[in-house]
Amino acid sequence: MKLEERHIKKIDPLLRDALRDAKGDEVLRAVMVLGPQGIDARKEYRGQELASSQFPSHEAYRKALIERRQSELVHDTGETRQALEDLSLTLRGGKISKTVVVEGSARQILASLELSGVRHASLDQPIGLIEPRRRGDKRSKK
Repeated sequence: MKLEERHIKKIDPLLRDALRDAKGDEVLRAVMVLGPQGIDARKEYRGQELASSQFPSHEAYRKALIERRQSELVHDTGETRQALEDLSLTLRGGKISKTVVVEGSARQILASLELSGVRHASLDQPIGLIEPRRRGDKRSKK
């Protein structure tokens, strides 16, 4: 598929290569960082400042912080999330951060890069875990 410079600026090299090699119907999964949609949405929403002294317990304070964060996300990324769903992409995550996992055809992923609210996209890939060294483990240092 043909990528333009505005697309390449938003994506990592692995997603760039996957989209370039794609015919259009291949299913891809990408991790996207979202922001407000549109030119006038540059200013992100910030909820009321909260202090732990305002709440009867640590749990109540934590719950209020989570609710405020979710309200901020709805304000900041709600339109972008809706636009991605309108492209028939499947979204997961994004409940407490601006990062979502998006799945759909290469053509749909490419179309999503046209949205101003899609800030960055990376091809989803397995993450290897490194086991911590245990006490007394005599592995050689390289």
